[in-house]
Amino acid sequence: MNDNEQLQHWIDRVDTELVRYFADKDMTCNPLDRAMEYTLLAGGKRLRPLLTMVVVAEYGGDPEAAIPFALASEFLHTYSLIHDDLPCMDDDDMRRGKPTNHIIFGEANAILAGDALHSESFLLLSGAPHPSLSAEKRNQVMVEFCQAVGKRGMVAGQIMDLAQTGKDTSLEHLELLHQRKTGALLRFCVRLGAHLAEVSESDLNALTQFAEKLGLLFQVVDDLLDEESDSATLGKTSGKDAGQDKATFPKIMGSDEAHDYADKLLDEALAALKAVSRPLEYLEEIVRYVRHRDH
Repeated sequence: MNDNEQLQHWIDRVDTELVRYFADKDMTCNPLDRAMEYTLLAGGKRLRPLLTMVVVAEYGGDPEAAIPFALASEFLHTYSLIHDDLPCMDDDDMRRGKPTNHIIFGEANAILAGDALHSESFLLLSGAPHPSLSAEKRNQVMVEFCQAVGKRGMVAGQIMDLAQTGKDTSLEHLELLHQRKTGALLRFCVRLGAHLAEVSESDLNALTQFAEKLGLLFQVVDDLLDEESDSATLGKTSGKDAGQDKATFPKIMGSDEAHDYADKLLDEALAALKAVSRPLEYLEEIVRYVRHRDH
């Protein structure tokens, strides 16, 4: 994906605005702020904000106006990473090629940093100005964000994941788990871009189908990378899923079948894009990247 100069430009804009968010508010002097920005500014794919900006741009809108909204998803995603890495959750000591937040700042500060990032994400979404976002549409965005984050989304997926550790599960249950834990926020990010771009209802439906396939694809590839790659490449501890006896797609299906399933999800995501009223070349490039990424 980084070979595409325009996509890389948007990723760089996200990084710049994340740094500025802290600098403008003089948020560099206390332990909470340092813990928040430690993980947030440690890098990452910036896939979630990129999806929002790309959808806006593909429909002729201004991706710059979407940046504050796009940042909210990265704040929320980073909160989830900090909490996922805690000893009481996935108990990991490396993230984005660096020691995890609680290793550096302690568990209490890591929990509070995640809590603060969670709150800031809602502040961004509720207060960011936009030239065409009505109060009614902003309320819809906030409702969808809440659904993606809480007991119908990421949090539900995380508790399902914890409950399934060390147990047998079905493919259907694993798909539901990751539709919530991983897919719900990715789905929101695509739909957020669609709302900001004021797309038609038929295009919104097709983009939603695309996002749902993308979310599952991301997780299948993530499971495969955990099994097949190394820690240095991933920037996090490889082999953790097997070590913790987690329910994964390769565990349930076998590695070859999981690769086939990933290819099928890619085809289905691309087919969903074909149902949209215009070519969406950047989204096509992103979903192909997700299938073939190495970290």
